[in-house]
Amino acid sequence: MRINLRDELQRRLRKGNVGDILRAQAQRRIETKGADVGGYARLWADTATLKVWKGRGKNRRQVLLRHPRRGGTPLYDTGQTIYNNLKGHTKYTDGGVRMWLTGPLIAIFQHHGFTTRGPNFIPFSKAMSRGDPKAKKRGEYVWAKNGVTVPSRPILAVPKSARLEIARAIADALGAR
Repeated sequence: MRINLRDELQRRLRKGNVGDILRAQAQRRIETKGADVGGYARLWADTATLKVWKGRGKNRRQVLLRHPRRGGTPLYDTGQTIYNNLKGHTKYTDGGVRMWLTGPLIAIFQHHGFTTRGPNFIPFSKAMSRGDPKAKKRGEYVWAKNGVTVPSRPILAVPKSARLEIARAIADALGAR
C-alpha cells in the first residue's frame, strides 16, 4: 500500500489547528515582554511623572503624580485587547500547510511602531481617564502637542525558536518523534 505523504500530513494535522501554535507563541511573546525577539521597549509610563496641586488653603501643596500604568506590561494590561483577540488559522493547500494570525488592527500598528501628529491627550490618573472634572482641575493630564512615537513591539514575528516549535508539532503529528 502506497501512502501519499501530503495527504497523510493533512489528515493528521486536521485533528488540531496548527495555527493555534502561532497564537500561543504571540501571547507568550506578549507575556514575556518580547523576550524571544530581543525584548520590548519600556513603557513611557514607567518614567513619566507630573507635578499637580493637591489640597486647599494651607494644605495646598504640589505632589508628584506617577502614571497609573507604571510598571505595566506592554500590549497586555490595557484591557488585553490584542492578547485576547489573536486567533490562529490553518489552511491546507496543494502546496502544504498555510498558517496565519488575525486580530485587532492595533496589533499591526504595535508590531511596526507608529507616530501620531498630535496633539494627543494623555490622562495621568484613572479618575482623569474617566473624565472626572476634579482630576481635570488638578491638571492630571498632559497634552503631547507634537504627537507621540510608539516603538515597534513585534508581536507577529516568527523567530527561529518559533519555527522550530511549529516543526516539532508537525513531526509529532506524523509520529516522527
